[in-house]
Amino acid sequence: MKGEHSLEKFRRIRRSSDYQRCWQEGQRYHTTHFVVIVNPGRDFSRLGITVSSKVGNAVYRNLLKRWIRDLFRNNHKHFDLIVDISIIAKRQARCLSHLQVDRELLTVFTRLETDEHV
Repeated sequence: MKGEHSLEKFRRIRRSSDYQRCWQEGQRYHTTHFVVIVNPGRDFSRLGITVSSKVGNAVYRNLLKRWIRDLFRNNHKHFDLIVDISIIAKRQARCLSHLQVDRELLTVFTRLETDEHV
């Protein structure tokens, strides 16, 4: 799993203060199953994921986070902006398949390419 198939640590939002800044200052995109918060970044694009226990058991929550990290890892190079992205899964996300997660979040990533986040 290490190497080319993992998201590097510097690409993850890990501090609580970074999450707070993203949540307070960022622009929100609501989908059916996710809230995506986008805030201008500094040196490179980063991802933060929040999946509460209301979404499902630990196995499904970790699977969902793995799918989202994989999607970000494969697509963060396509948008030219340097942004911090925080993705919050809603309770309804418990019934999604991998393909449905990809489709829903790719629509938001496509909007990131056209919107201004400076």
